Amino acid sequence: MESQKGMGSKTKGLAAVALVVVAALVGMRLEFDSIQSPDWILRDSKAVEGYQWLANNTENDTVVLAWWDYADGIKEIGNREVVINEASKNIQNTVGGYADSGKPWHKIEYALWYPYESEEKVNDVASFFLSENATSAGEIAQKYGANYALAMSDDMGKYFAVLMANGSHFTDYVNVPDYHRSGNFDIMSNLKKETIYTKMVAGDNIEGFSKEFDNGQIRIYRIS
Repeated sequence: MESQKGMGSKTKGLAAVALVVVAALVGMRLEFDSIQSPDWILRDSKAVEGYQWLANNTENDTVVLAWWDYADGIKEIGNREVVINEASKNIQNTVGGYADSGKPWHKIEYALWYPYESEEKVNDVASFFLSENATSAGEIAQKYGANYALAMSDDMGKYFAVLMANGSHFTDYVNVPDYHRSGNFDIMSNLKKETIYTKMVAGDNIEGFSKEFDNGQIRIYRIS
């Protein structure tokens, strides 16, 4: 039978381990909250200009269809609702914080606290952007009551994530030369298909859409 002294030592040891675990979790939660802070949206003055335009020039019940990265700006500055707020679990590897190879513990933080969006919604938003005409895109927008769509001029860097969310293959939409190995790759110059997404990123006029705001960085279209 264990002595009271031995049991006391074991109890103290377990308590010390519990304190270390709690302290680690608290520290991880504070770090995770700092990663998720919407403060970063204020760093891009051009984007802020677009969000402010939404607040001042659209109806209060406006719903904006945009990739999840811009939900904070649309909601916090534009005071408008969005279709998706976050990434879905099946594209978590494309999320900067989650995929930070220098901080592998982020994966634990995301597993514990990240409010993943439903795969159906993220898939639908991706399908909207990958539509090749306004008719199919409009049907998806109507499903969610969205009457505006938003994209940034540098959004082609997100094209892989959009395609992944939709279950599509990059090479079905973009021609990747056999000789390409490293360095900069211009997706726009190697498109196989033009989609709503590529047209919005380029700031093109789109049949069935009305471009309402464009300051060279953020493009906002009304969905007819």
